[in-house]
Amino acid sequence: MVTDELSRAVPYEVRDFAERSMDQAQKAFDGFIGVVNAVIEDEAPQPAEGQGETAQGEMAQGDIAQGDIAQDLASAANLSRLAVGFAERNVQGAFELARNMMHARDLTQVLELQRDFLEVQMKSLKSQMRSLEKASAPGPRPSRSPSTPSR
Repeated sequence: MVTDELSRAVPYEVRDFAERSMDQAQKAFDGFIGVVNAVIEDEAPQPAEGQGETAQGEMAQGDIAQGDIAQDLASAANLSRLAVGFAERNVQGAFELARNMMHARDLTQVLELQRDFLEVQMKSLKSQMRSLEKASAPGPRPSRSPSTPSR
């Protein structure tokens, strides 16, 4: 069977069904990712008008804490966007692999496609991990004392 051509071993109907199923799965996944991205955007903090300094140019203690929370929420939204983008690219790569496998001529080509996919995926995952670690590392916060007026 290893030397048999897959085009003879796999009937046209099976390949056609597999391609239609892949198209449906891709559309469903794209819709899902669209909803996830919309949720991230809806939950991302929006800057409020007039937020910030008091009339005398001083930051109230509650404003500082609120600013820190808004910064944390913005960082979380950015990290979420990054992670979802990586997940989307990984799944798109898997869809591409599946489509290529459906058109493979023989099992040797299937194995080559799988090997190439794994090599690319491992490099990509390492890069994604570094990006996520960098994005999630706590950044420096401005040091403001609640009792010190800003000038």
